Amino acid sequence: MEKIIFSGGKKMLRKIVGIILCMLMVFTAVLPIATMAQVKSINATEKMNNSPVPNGTPLLGPRDGWTLQWSHAFGGNGHSQHAQPVGDLDKDGVNEVIMGGYENSGICRIYSYDKTQQTYVEEYSWFVPGGSYHSPSGACIADLDKDGTLELCVSWGYSDADGVYAYHWDGSTLTQLDYYHGTGVDFIFDIYACDYNDDGNTEVLIANAPNMGTGPYHVTALGWQSNHFVYQTSWTCPGGSAMECPMVWSGDVDNDGKTEVIADVSNAQTATAGTWALNWNTDTESWDAVQVWSNYGSATVYGDSVGDIDGDGTPEIGIGSYGGTPQGWLFEWDGSAFQQVWNGQYPGGQPPIEAVAIGDGDNDKHNEFIVGAEFVHIIGWNGSAYIEEATFTDPTGMLAGMIIGDTDTDGQNEVKGCEILSGTGSEFIWKYIDTTPPATTCILTGEMDGPVYISNVTVTLNAADAGTGVNYTMYKLDGGASTHYTEPFIVANNGTHIVTYYSVDNLGNTESPRNTTFEISHHAIREVTVRGGIGVTLTIKNTGIANQMMIPWSISLKGGLIILGKNGKSGAIRQLNASEEVKEKLMVLGFGKTTITATAGSLEKNATGRMILFLVVGVK
Repeated sequence: MEKIIFSGGKKMLRKIVGIILCMLMVFTAVLPIATMAQVKSINATEKMNNSPVPNGTPLLGPRDGWTLQWSHAFGGNGHSQHAQPVGDLDKDGVNEVIMGGYENSGICRIYSYDKTQQTYVEEYSWFVPGGSYHSPSGACIADLDKDGTLELCVSWGYSDADGVYAYHWDGSTLTQLDYYHGTGVDFIFDIYACDYNDDGNTEVLIANAPNMGTGPYHVTALGWQSNHFVYQTSWTCPGGSAMECPMVWSGDVDNDGKTEVIADVSNAQTATAGTWALNWNTDTESWDAVQVWSNYGSATVYGDSVGDIDGDGTPEIGIGSYGGTPQGWLFEWDGSAFQQVWNGQYPGGQPPIEAVAIGDGDNDKHNEFIVGAEFVHIIGWNGSAYIEEATFTDPTGMLAGMIIGDTDTDGQNEVKGCEILSGTGSEFIWKYIDTTPPATTCILTGEMDGPVYISNVTVTLNAADAGTGVNYTMYKLDGGASTHYTEPFIVANNGTHIVTYYSVDNLGNTESPRNTTFEISHHAIREVTVRGGIGVTLTIKNTGIANQMMIPWSISLKGGLIILGKNGKSGAIRQLNASEEVKEKLMVLGFGKTTITATAGSLEKNATGRMILFLVVGVK
């Protein structure tokens, strides 16, 4: 606050409001998992294989954005879609990743990430003998008996003993727990673990192809009791007797508080019965089926996934095509029916078939829809529309699998995909690398006099991160305790204050602490006096507690006959220390009544006086 005094006049106060903007700019789920009992150990005739295979191509160095963390060309006809292949089977703190399919006439492999070697290594491989391919067509990891240890379930096709197998892996020995090949098994495309009937237990769902056998069922549910699979229920798609169900997924897609099972039913590239939502009816102990979508034009559908992408609390259903133009769809429940909310077409690419997934692939706390149409398309939500956030161009053929999970056990998700029937038969694991911390901006708001606040100050901290997003912001005031920032705060005490602050992103990248300093003085900090006499004298006094810098001032006259001083005088005080004062003088020569205008900093005051040659009298 500044005070102007004119001799013979009265005191007057004016306030101004200033804002200092301090900018310091720097840039910032595992999949469902599966338990243990000793029933039968795999014998030598079942071709257990501990011989190593090439570990693939590891990441050469970190960089911001998506990168190919690892890949390996397994050759042959590539690998199958495995719905839930990630989990710590042997409880050693490191997740296993299940891979396998048609390569080498069919084989299933257990991989894990070796942090020392910085790559994925094979722990074990095996197959069920006989048949043309003995291929692991699907896999899921889940805690079936709720004992805290995960089971590995694998479906086998084209072997001499097709069906669903449950295993325990202890890190060195694979033990077969059970084998199911009853109702609902013709040719199994995939298996998936969930609590479809909301009874608190995890069941295994079979995605079946009745058109490749004699049974009528497209989806079958197996329970787990006393280390054995137990048949529970099956569903047949209306009009789908000549079609297969390649994949299922689950979620509460209509916000009724219950789990629905999503199933696509098609005959390869030729015909489709559409996408269905299966609702468990506790009264009839069976599924009530609701068709999600059937109007796919010339396309057929194979892959499905569920997750909330746009953050509105209602999960979207993600679908991948087989026949027709390679494409993906998103559907969402509007309260009364399912509506198409997005469609992306990729002419010239390969059909996604089962290579679709929904999850937080880049660890930004928001789900993405991933569509593998040879190139892999990452579809996100920008607040108003679905957009393509990234594209992976590493694959060279059709993809059969796409999953999101913590494959390297670093607490963050990766994206895994695999080629089938074309390309190099490769597995790929992509990782979002973010090494840039957030940038935090400090905004101070209050009344100012020059560089000093003469009111309480509101401190606002705004953090932004171009990568995975801001997790939290911390601050200290005047070296006090660290505080989690949630909303603007007020500083009221007089004196010099320091706010120290930083932010952390969702990958743990931490911004270097930044400081913003400001001064508060609620009493007058500047006194300004204008007097007459020989010329006009302006006195500026610093009554504050801190030095003041670069104070602009001016004196001007208007009216009367002004011979000397008609242009006035102005300047700036470079530094005015606390309790000191500075005098500035305007010499005049003139006659008559004149108006004096004096400014000091932001203040301006008009007064009148009378010029008599070199004198100015009666200033008021």
